[in-house]
Amino acid sequence: MLLRTRRPVKMVDRTLEIFGSYYGQVTEPVVRRALQLLHKEGKTPSTGVGVRRTREIVVYPGRQAAA
Repeated sequence: MLLRTRRPVKMVDRTLEIFGSYYGQVTEPVVRRALQLLHKEGKTPSTGVGVRRTREIVVYPGRQAAA
């Protein structure tokens, strides 16, 4: 999605697209861990650290999406 939109994505605005059939089952720690893995792979500068609630997390596209 980040590669396609090349824009920041607020997770709460795209829940069904992000979580699909797992919507409502994915816990906050799992969301944060997934975001940390995307960050580690260089796919986003976002880490989720410092954001109090999952619904407030905005994921920004990484360098790969800008190309």
